[in-house]
Amino acid sequence: MRKFLVLGFAALLAACSSNDGGGSGQQDAPTAEAPATPGAEPLKVALPQLAYRYTLSFLLPDGRLAETQEAHRALCEQLGPARCQLVALTRDDAEGRAGSAVLKLRVAAADAPYFTGEAGRQVAAAGGRALNTNVAGDDVSKDLTDTAARIHQRELLVARVTETLRTRKGTVGELVEAERNVAGAQEELDKARAWQRELQGRVAMAEVEIHYQPLAAPASGASVGAALGEAAQGSATMFVWGLQLLLSLAIYLLPWAAVFGAGVAVATLLRRRNRAA
Repeated sequence: MRKFLVLGFAALLAACSSNDGGGSGQQDAPTAEAPATPGAEPLKVALPQLAYRYTLSFLLPDGRLAETQEAHRALCEQLGPARCQLVALTRDDAEGRAGSAVLKLRVAAADAPYFTGEAGRQVAAAGGRALNTNVAGDDVSKDLTDTAARIHQRELLVARVTETLRTRKGTVGELVEAERNVAGAQEELDKARAWQRELQGRVAMAEVEIHYQPLAAPASGASVGAALGEAAQGSATMFVWGLQLLLSLAIYLLPWAAVFGAGVAVATLLRRRNRAA
């Protein structure tokens, strides 16, 4: 009896071992045979073509405005003509005092953030501050796509009509009309290409416009005295100018007054004689 129990227990252990091995095989097989999961394909998104425009306004001390504007122009020259181009520079200098000023530049789009940031740091170093900053991006993607399609169509038209002219198939009138079509299509093609270059240039080069406003110096005893002196000098100038005007007017009117007085005197004398008679 004990022998049969030992044999039964051994058979049970063998069956359990067999089941464990089979279960392990069934779990490992799918993992080994499953193909590697392919990576997800990156979503291709067309980036918008933006033409950026930076508008900056700074408030600067009167004596540092021109210096700061020249520093910004020098910063543009350091970048080189391929990355920065001077478009316009204006500054109002009246009686030795700096007035408002404007600097217009075209800066490479990749360098525009650096340029504007450096310009702001130079203004802060000069004792000025920023009034406002405006950055705007104009999406020209649709214009570029439409222009590219128009160029492709015109190229096909020019090639087709040119082939017609080359093979000389058709009447004289048809050939003349084909030449006109080629000339018109070529003109439209040139305009479209020029517009495409302009759009690409706007995307590549950002417009930067910097406005400068003078910050008046605080009033002092010397400045007040100078202002009063200028007011007194202006008042004296106006008085002399008015006196000169009155004297000039008197000189012009004196002969006419003399003639008028003489006429009145003659008329009065004749009237008296008539009454006496």
